[in-house]
Amino acid sequence: MPRKTVLIYADGDFEKLAELRQRVGIAERNHESATRAPRRFGDEDTTATEVEEAHAAFDEGIDQAAERAEEWIVESIGFEQWRELLAAHPAREIQIGEGDQAETVVDPRDDDWFVNTDTFPKALLLWVDPEDGEHRTIQKAGDIDLGGLGRRLRRLSEGQFETLWATAWALNKGGISDPKALRFSTGTPRSTAT
Repeated sequence: MPRKTVLIYADGDFEKLAELRQRVGIAERNHESATRAPRRFGDEDTTATEVEEAHAAFDEGIDQAAERAEEWIVESIGFEQWRELLAAHPAREIQIGEGDQAETVVDPRDDDWFVNTDTFPKALLLWVDPEDGEHRTIQKAGDIDLGGLGRRLRRLSEGQFETLWATAWALNKGGISDPKALRFSTGTPRSTAT
């Protein structure tokens, strides 16, 4: 079954990483400006060292944040169970217009997903096979017991929740790809010989 690990970072880590990334950008711009400007004989370019230090600090910050992050493992559920879940949470419909001009259309909130986006995401993440309790969408949710998964999901931020259910959606809707196919181009062959 296709599966994916999603890291949910601890409080404040995104802000720290954004600040470190900003420092990298500043150092790179300073270095670019310094390399364009004419230098006098004997002038040293210290901006390259600043770029390396900023990159090293950013990499260290990512490593530290990953150590503190909660690891969630999301898995696909199988096509039959997927189809049953889709059928149980159909997209909402709304009426546009009045009288004879009335038309029923899919609610804009559900239009991109073709399911009820208020009920489907949580149902997908909490899905457990009734015949096999080991077969479920969420295989791991940090260090919590999966029996308390519902409570833990309610405590996620909107962005964390969206990331998890969109990942589960993609795992269930994704096709099969052949990694070997990436080695070849479908474009017109070109020769580099002159």
